[in-house]
Amino acid sequence: MFFGLSPFYLVGEENFILIHGNTSATILEFGPNLSERVTPACSFNIALSLMAYDAGVLKDEKTPILEFQEGYDDQSDAWKTSQTPQSWMTRSCVWYSKLTALKLGLEAIQQYLTLFEYGNQDMSAGLANPGPMKPAWVSSSLKISPKEQVEFIQKMIHGKFPISTNAIHMTKALLFKEELSGGWKLYGKTGGGTTDQQDGSHLKVTWFVGWIENGNTFFPFAYQMREIDFYHQPIPRVKQLLKHLVQ
Repeated sequence: MFFGLSPFYLVGEENFILIHGNTSATILEFGPNLSERVTPACSFNIALSLMAYDAGVLKDEKTPILEFQEGYDDQSDAWKTSQTPQSWMTRSCVWYSKLTALKLGLEAIQQYLTLFEYGNQDMSAGLANPGPMKPAWVSSSLKISPKEQVEFIQKMIHGKFPISTNAIHMTKALLFKEELSGGWKLYGKTGGGTTDQQDGSHLKVTWFVGWIENGNTFFPFAYQMREIDFYHQPIPRVKQLLKHLVQ
């Protein structure tokens, strides 16, 4: 099914897994570190969205609106303005994530992570106020593997978590990316962080975690690229890997 992929210029280590959401059969997997846990970075926003909608911290796609303040995370110009839940997810706005997590509280987040069986469930690095400090899910204590990412997505779509159906519905709405050929829809969240190597060096880690669906059929995936110098753009690569499936 996946033979004949066109060439794609890559300069790092790829890890990718795609499963059938209904049967759990592995459709495609490659890479040496599918079971190794690393930082989820902003791919954690999927789980954070589920928590926040379930707890009522987030209301809908446009509420609450939070305002940017001086001293907040400002690495992206797109973050230097007011944000809604939809813009937060689309722009990976870190300060919105931090404020949302603070409203939930560390104890509630830990409980949700246990319910979700999310990676190592290690929030020991704690939360962080907007600004230079990193929270647990950004290149810190919380870690998850590609295989665990697809299991998490599969359980979410199947409604296996003891949370409201509205939390799942709203999170799906925030994660929608685009219509693909053949009636397929692409959902997902990117993320970028760093991971420490045994030799003391650091690698950039880029995620794209999500699923495609068509009617009642869906395929969760987790793509991860590890590079030395820069963050890879993962969405075009994943679309290439999926193209023989969605025709």
